[in-house]
Amino acid sequence: MDGIFKDSLFTEITGEAGEFLKYDTSRRLLFFPVRHHSPVCSYQLLRAIEEFSPTAVLVEGPENANDLISVLTDERTELPAAFYYFYKDKKKLVSEDAEDYKCYYPFLYSSPEFNALAAAAAKGITAAFIDLPYSEILIHTAKGKGLRKDAEKHSYTDDTRLIRSQFYKRLCEKTGIRNFEEFWEKYFEIEGLKLTPAEFCKNMHTYCVLTRSQEKDAELEAEGTLARERHMALRIKEALDKGEKVLVVTGGLHSLGLAKLMHKGNFKAEKLHKMTPDIQGSFPTAYSYEAADALHGYASGMRCPAFYDSIMKRIVNGADSANVYNDATLELLIKTAKESSQKDIPISIADITSAETVMSGLAALRNVSQCGLSELADGITSAFIKGEKTISSAMPLDIMKRLATGDSIGRIGDKTHVPPLVADFEKQCDIFKLKYASVIPQEADVPLFLGERGLALSRLLHRLTYLDTGFATLTKGPDLKRGRDRSRVRELWKYRRTPQVDASLIDHTADGFTIEEACTNLAARALNENRRCQDAAQTAIDCFLMGIPLTDHQKELIYDIVSEDGDFFSIGEGLRCFARLCDLQKLYEFEDSSSFACLEKCMSSLIPALPAMANSPEDKAVDVVDIMRLMYSLTGSMLESWRGTFEEALLTLAGSKDKTPEIYGAAMGLLYSLDPTRRCAAEEAMRGFLQGSEKVRMQGADYLKGLFCTAGDIVLADDSFLYMTDDLITGFDREDYLEILPSMRLAFSHFTPSEIQSIAKAVAGIHGVKDNDIMYGDIIDEGLSEFGRKLDSLITAKLNGGEGQ
Repeated sequence: MDGIFKDSLFTEITGEAGEFLKYDTSRRLLFFPVRHHSPVCSYQLLRAIEEFSPTAVLVEGPENANDLISVLTDERTELPAAFYYFYKDKKKLVSEDAEDYKCYYPFLYSSPEFNALAAAAAKGITAAFIDLPYSEILIHTAKGKGLRKDAEKHSYTDDTRLIRSQFYKRLCEKTGIRNFEEFWEKYFEIEGLKLTPAEFCKNMHTYCVLTRSQEKDAELEAEGTLARERHMALRIKEALDKGEKVLVVTGGLHSLGLAKLMHKGNFKAEKLHKMTPDIQGSFPTAYSYEAADALHGYASGMRCPAFYDSIMKRIVNGADSANVYNDATLELLIKTAKESSQKDIPISIADITSAETVMSGLAALRNVSQCGLSELADGITSAFIKGEKTISSAMPLDIMKRLATGDSIGRIGDKTHVPPLVADFEKQCDIFKLKYASVIPQEADVPLFLGERGLALSRLLHRLTYLDTGFATLTKGPDLKRGRDRSRVRELWKYRRTPQVDASLIDHTADGFTIEEACTNLAARALNENRRCQDAAQTAIDCFLMGIPLTDHQKELIYDIVSEDGDFFSIGEGLRCFARLCDLQKLYEFEDSSSFACLEKCMSSLIPALPAMANSPEDKAVDVVDIMRLMYSLTGSMLESWRGTFEEALLTLAGSKDKTPEIYGAAMGLLYSLDPTRRCAAEEAMRGFLQGSEKVRMQGADYLKGLFCTAGDIVLADDSFLYMTDDLITGFDREDYLEILPSMRLAFSHFTPSEIQSIAKAVAGIHGVKDNDIMYGDIIDEGLSEFGRKLDSLITAKLNGGEGQ
């Protein structure tokens, strides 16, 4: 680091406040700056604790999780783990949107914060978080800043400013290094192992102070940083006033702000709002290396966390710090070679030796004392990737990065602090032997009718899906919500535990202490809040799939919702869902007459409303026709007693003055299906379109689309409709034909391939050509054909002695 940082510049920026940043073990206050998840910071911090001998360790972190520190440091807890913070802004203290907020505070074995707390616990030293509670951080943060950025996921340990500052860019230019991670690994992670805690602390403070100097106070205030530092400074003063010898562990960017506040001695308490447990809280939760990775997770610190955790574990276990990186990168190189070979990528012992040689040579050339990840990646690229670097040939590099990132997930040891839903989730997974301790995707083959276990597992996975945990995805099997593949008797699920699973379960803790109870209450709330027929019907299907019986009150509520809904389309979707539910209950031998009652109620609401849908807008015509087809199908099966009433409604619709052509065609097709003698009426209606104006003729295409949708066999019975269709198509010029072409294509899409072949044969007969010519003949450009006809006419006229046209 010599020659990169100048002491004079540090002194110029910090002024007298810089005295508070000096590493002096004789004082009662020591600031130790860290980068989150950095093993060298953890290593030097543990050494500093031994040298400084504090009586209190104060750590940057929202203080409303102080009661969870013992859970984190419990010897039964396995990292990665995290504290999950949530805040429900019911009081609108953050914004008028009254949103729900959440974030993670992840801990790895390489995390300095964890090592500080673990060391304090081992020595019986007082330890505490000193940052504002999570809710207060949000209240003091402007919209779109800090923990209120527009992002799906948030981490409390966000090192973005440390990594992306203009200062670091100038450092990379000066040192000739490609990116920040390479700079950090060389000058801090590897070379930092050779320093004393005092020397390392000085370098960290210098880098962070110079980075902080690029920030404007207005921006720091908007991000909530200054309010947080005022609160942390107050907590530090309170500890000092008690006579404690205080070690403060914070992200390095806070060093300068805290030092200035301590120097001024002007401590002002931030106003803390009263929060109840239902709107603010924190829980310990399992976490994963993948989520902690700076490139793939929450911008939460170091890349390749499993690799850096292995570095810290080696150091803690007594490995020689002068060779710890060489040993770790060599081990990772060998693992990469083994896995590459398993994937049929030929890698020899000579290739491994060559890669190691390249790594060592690059380290010497770059003046770094040990091989790091940068040298490892370059060595693999040089020795393992043969020829041009492509997606396929670069697979060894991808394997190395995946191994360095890690796929493990942690475990909370003290179950008394685990949220009840998370505990029940793990209990249920253990019952069904689901592998939930890894982030690697797993598969579960679930037989639905071979004993009770398969159905019970299916219900559990559907419950977790209903809670939106993202744990399981149905890839094959009956999709009963959409009515697809209902004949299948097995389900194939893919499942994978990620931090989102725990987060979602924690979010639903207020809904119940077991997964079944949470789903029951969530479904009940959905019925009370969503007063639409289609939503109530979908909830009824969800409950069936989850194996959650509806109460008598809920059944009555669903029936009332169906009765009160006046939306034709909502009731139509409800009809579909209740029909599906009745089928499911037969399939699963489940008796419940309430579904059939709701089905009949939907039909009784739709039939009188059907004639009024005759003139629906064109963009709604497809939906109206779809509901009409469903009504026809049901009146031919489980609602047979309604067929006559349905037929009367269709007749009324067909007799309406204003009708959307597609709906009119569908109604005529259904009336024909109910009584084939009505064929003449359908033909007469089509002739009406053919004999009308150009605009009316174009509507004939939509009429045919509706007709063929509900009664395709009307075309196959004889050639009358084919002749009319031919008249319709050939009667248009090119521009009008292109306009009706989409409707005509949709009209004929309702026929099977064999029916299309029969129709083609009949059309060929109309035009006196071979049927194979229509189906498989060469396509002739229409413009070229027209030109040919004109040319023939001209030649004929010339031969007859005329001028031609």
